[in-house]
Amino acid sequence: MKRIVSFLLFSLLFVWASGAQEYKPYLSVSEVRSSLRVLPPPPQEGSIEFLMDKITYWEYYRLRTADTLRARQAVIDADMSDPGALYSEAFGLTISKENTPDTYLLLQRSMECFGSSGCDEAKRFYNRTRPFVYFSRTSLTPGAEIWLRRNGSYPSGHTANFFGLAYVLADLRPERNEQLMRRANEGGISRLIVGVHWASDVAAGKIVAASVYEYLKDNPEYRAQLEKARKEVQALLK
Repeated sequence: MKRIVSFLLFSLLFVWASGAQEYKPYLSVSEVRSSLRVLPPPPQEGSIEFLMDKITYWEYYRLRTADTLRARQAVIDADMSDPGALYSEAFGLTISKENTPDTYLLLQRSMECFGSSGCDEAKRFYNRTRPFVYFSRTSLTPGAEIWLRRNGSYPSGHTANFFGLAYVLADLRPERNEQLMRRANEGGISRLIVGVHWASDVAAGKIVAASVYEYLKDNPEYRAQLEKARKEVQALLK
C-alpha cells in the first residue's frame, strides 16, 4: 500500500514538473551568470561548516513533531506549482490566474529563471547528497524522494524561487517588501523542516536569487510584463 501511495505522489510530482514547463522562463542558463562562479563549493565532510549543517538538520528534524502546523506549512511550500497562492497573503492581494492574469504570468515565467536556470548547473556539478539520504531518514515529502535522490541539493532551487519571486513582487508593491522577504525566508526554512536541504543549500539559494534577479530586471520581456502586472495591481488597489 505504501508503495502505491508513493508512486501516486511521485506521478503527481511528475505531472506538476511537466506543467511548469508550459511557461517559458525569461532567462535561460546561458543568459545568467554561472552558479559555479557565483557560489563557493558546498561544505566538505569534516569541516566546521558541515558540522553546523548537521546540527541544523537535527534541530529542524525535531521541530517536525514539536510544531505540526509549521511542518504542515513546510509541506505546502514544497509544491510551487501555484506561486501566487504562496504569496497572496504577503502581497496583500489574491494572486491567481483568474484574478490577476498578468501578475500570475509574470510569476510563472520568472520562477523558472531562479530555480532552474539559476541553480541547475551547480546542482549537477556538485551533486550534493541530500540530508534525508545522508542520515537514512524519511523526508516530509516521501512521494518526491525518488526524484530528489537524483537531483543534487546545492543550491536550493526552492529557496532561489522563494526569494526571487519576493524580489519580483516587491517590484510591483515595494511597500510590501518586509512581508514578502519574511515569506521568502519562511520558504527557505521550510526546506530544512522537510529535510531535503542543508542550511548551506538554503543560503546558496538566496545568493543565486539575488544574482539572477540582476539579469532578470534588465530583460525586455520581463520589463514589459512587469509593467502590465503593475497596472493590473494598481487598478485592483484603487
